[in-house]
Amino acid sequence: MNPIPNPYDPRLRDDLSTNETTLLHFMSDCMHGHDMSLVDRYVAEDYIQHTPGIGQGRAGLRRYLEEVAWKRPGRLVWRPIHLFACGDFVILHKLLPSTVIADFMRFNAQGQMAEHWDVVQPLPEPDYDPMRLSAENLSRFSALFKIS
Repeated sequence: MNPIPNPYDPRLRDDLSTNETTLLHFMSDCMHGHDMSLVDRYVAEDYIQHTPGIGQGRAGLRRYLEEVAWKRPGRLVWRPIHLFACGDFVILHKLLPSTVIADFMRFNAQGQMAEHWDVVQPLPEPDYDPMRLSAENLSRFSALFKIS
């Protein structure tokens, strides 16, 4: 299935902040690429990780990359959907083959990623595309919130 065109695709924007550019480059070339050197370049030594199960600092991030992220099936296939910056924070909404993720990154005064949170969910339906208009069907929400 071909993705629906995304007029908000961050890769098409010419107004990205330095922090937005940094996060997009890191995601493209390290998280969904092969360049481990970007951890030293873009991640603060005292990096704080809020994702359960991933260790702290650059060492925790490197271990996650080597033992999990770089072993995910289809890890090179991803689509940035939205990218927002506000003050020291950047939010990236992205689509992977089986997952939708919103990354929340705080940057320090040196322009390095200093703190990270995320929200991760499996695709809500087969062939999910966040740019496709939804059709009303409340059954997913009824099941999620255990409403009978």
